[in-house]
Formats: sequence, C-alpha cells, structure tokens
Amino acid sequence: MFDTINTMLTDLLGPMGPLLAVGGLGLLMVVVALPTLLKKKAEPFDKLRVQRAEGMKAAASGQKLRRAERTDKLEKYAAFLEPQNADQMSASRLKMLRAGYRSKNAVRMFHFAQFALGIGFLVLGVIYAMFKAATSGVDLTTQQMIMYTIGPGAAGYYIPQYWVSRRLQMRQAEIIAGFPDALDMMLVCVEAGQSLDQCIVRVGKETKAGYPALAEEFEMVAQEVKAGKERVAVLKDMAERV
Repeated sequence: MFDTINTMLTDLLGPMGPLLAVGGLGLLMVVVALPTLLKKKAEPFDKLRVQRAEGMKAAASGQKLRRAERTDKLEKYAAFLEPQNADQMSASRLKMLRAGYRSKNAVRMFHFAQFALGIGFLVLGVIYAMFKAATSGVDLTTQQMIMYTIGPGAAGYYIPQYWVSRRLQMRQAEIIAGFPDALDMMLVCVEAGQSLDQCIVRVGKETKAGYPALAEEFEMVAQEVKAGKERVAVLKDMAERV
C-alpha cells in the first residue's frame, strides 16, 4: 500500500512528491486544529472580576500599594494547555509537585513544552528529510519519510514527560536517602527540649546543604503549621507530595 501511494505521489508531484505530501498534510492538520483548540470560552465570573478590579482602581488614591503580578502569557491558552477534567488536573498538579515544580502554571508550562517541542522537532525532521533527499539524489521511501518526520516529532513530545519523570525519581531518591538522618536529628532536638514544630524548622535548615528537596518539604510543613493548619493534615499532605 505504501509503495502504491509513493508511486502515485511521485507521478503527480515529482521525486519530492511524497515528502511534500507528508509535510503539507501535517501543516494542514495543525492549521485546522489550532483555532478550535485555542478557542477559550469566556467564564461567567470573568466579567465580575473585571468589574471588581475597575471598581477598586477607581476607588484607589492613585498610588499603588503593591506591585502588580506579572501576567501569564499562556493564560489565554489554558483551555488547550491544561486538562479540563478535575481529576486529571489534580493528578497532573500532584505529579508536578512531586517533581519539585510548585508554580501555579507548572502544568500549563509542561503541556506547552510538549506542544512546542513536538511541532519544532517535526519541522526539523521535515527539513532534514528534504535536505537528505536533495543531496543524496535517491528517492526516500514512505517508511523513511515517516521515520525522519514523525519520529523526531514524537521524540520532542515525550522529552518533557521523560524529564519530569526522571526528576521525580531523583527527588524521591534524595528524600528517601536523607530521611533517616533527618529523623535522627529531630530526635536529638526533641531530647534537647525543643517542640516538634521547632525541630521541623531546625531540621529543615540543617539539611538544606545535603538534601535540598527534603529541606524544602520540611520548610513547607513549618509554614503550613504556622498558618494554622492541623499538623496531622500537614504531614499527610507531605507524605502525598513525596
């Protein structure tokens, strides 16, 4: 079947016909899909937020009390770059937390990296295939064209996923390696008369040099306890993150 299609395209478009067909089909699919995927429906509360912001701005004295936050340029593409299912979104956020990415738009940046690298590597694959066909003087088979074009695109799409999974494993290994020492240090602090909250703060500071991931988790536990959250819930959240 591939040989028949290859022969037909070669007869119609010349020696570069199959390669042009594959590249044109890929670009056409991207152009057709992007407007639908990037279209974001207006949320009902957006108008209320805008009205509230305008009211607060009108009531202000003219001097800003705090610096405005940097706007996220990917916000308008959130419907395309973030899972719309609540369970999938929670799972994605938890995975990013376990990998050490705590920013609000970590999931969005992850999917943007997948999309950008996938398209970028696909374009590079098409360029390489065209260059190889032009310099070698030999017509590429359909299997070779797919390997040169779809292969790099798939690799670019899965690179961010591999990176996050690898970082997650390394972070978990670091926490497991440092946890026994942290418990020994915490026991010493308790025997010295410090409270559990003080022990957590002290251990977080002392383990920062050797085990930064574990120190970051202890610091987060200390901050959440200071904020008034129950210690049992805070420790359960830490267990879920690590």
